[in-house]
Amino acid sequence: MERRAQRESTLDLTVIKGTVLGVKVYRGFARLCDLAQISKADIYDQIDNPTGTQRDLNPKHAREAYEYVKNHDFAFWPEVFLCARDKRVISFSSLKGLPHIGTLHVSLSRATNDDEIAISRVDGNHRLHFADGAYEDYPPIEKEVSFCIAYDLSLEEEIVLFRDINDNQRRMNTSHLDNIEARLTPEEQLKLKEPELYIARTLGQDKESPLYERVYEGGRKTHGQDIPLRSLTSGIGYMLSRPTKLRALRDADAQYKVIRNYFEAVKKWQPLAWQEPRKYLVLRGSGLWAICLIGADVIDRVLTKGTFTDEAMYEVLISGKNWNWSNKGEFQGYGGVGGAQKISDLVTGEFPDDSGVSVRQLFKQIMND
Repeated sequence: MERRAQRESTLDLTVIKGTVLGVKVYRGFARLCDLAQISKADIYDQIDNPTGTQRDLNPKHAREAYEYVKNHDFAFWPEVFLCARDKRVISFSSLKGLPHIGTLHVSLSRATNDDEIAISRVDGNHRLHFADGAYEDYPPIEKEVSFCIAYDLSLEEEIVLFRDINDNQRRMNTSHLDNIEARLTPEEQLKLKEPELYIARTLGQDKESPLYERVYEGGRKTHGQDIPLRSLTSGIGYMLSRPTKLRALRDADAQYKVIRNYFEAVKKWQPLAWQEPRKYLVLRGSGLWAICLIGADVIDRVLTKGTFTDEAMYEVLISGKNWNWSNKGEFQGYGGVGGAQKISDLVTGEFPDDSGVSVRQLFKQIMND
């Protein structure tokens, strides 16, 4: 294994230049502390960094990774995968007569610039986090590992690779994966292919939605993001799977308007669940799925009457029994989809019956609203 020289302004690494499944890369070996120094994690934050790629760091996982490599003389890691976003941060000098073998020159001034991410961490953030010695009680790790640096990638292509690596290999936060899938899919295509994901994500981003900024899409979690995108997407999917007039609308934008109004009605019906969500089942787990299943029935009733207002849905909700949705209430212990269905059957079984209007007329009315 060849040693690389570190000059004042560059980190010089012996590498092989090649292509992996269509991705142009340099591969070689380097000290963990050097790889940590020249790269940064682009943590996704739906408020402050909506173009980020990485999930939020798990400090416990990062510490375990550090201790593993520090305390084991015989160990192994898959290669750290980085991406040179700034073309000026790296340059390559090949050996005479060997165009694919040579030296990769990494500009330390550009790589360590705090104002930008010149080299991002696609896979290996937890392994690199403590390795550079910047944190107290965590000396730099000088052991060498294999690395791969991709280049000439667009941000979208980098996100695709991040998704594929994490979805196909190590399980990760499902809401973060759903968010990435939504970001990678053109909106009109998403509406057709996965309307439940489109509707769930829009519920968290629409300022007029009662769930605005309450849907957690992965990455860094902020206060108030108490509804996982994956849970809400599943719930909307259950709602849309019912053979109702809502499903017959067959337009994600129209369906979204109706579902948004339904959650507005639920907020009026169970206001304490919005104020103290941890004390109630309405916006959590099986309770949230039950609310969505109940919604299929409530929405069908009001659409049948030729309306889709939250007031009309609220009237349906209060027409039944006054249930206790607290953690210690009547639905305590109901788990999974089966528990959600039982809760829905209990609640909707108390609603009085009705009938009447064409889906075409409803669609026209909704889209003109």
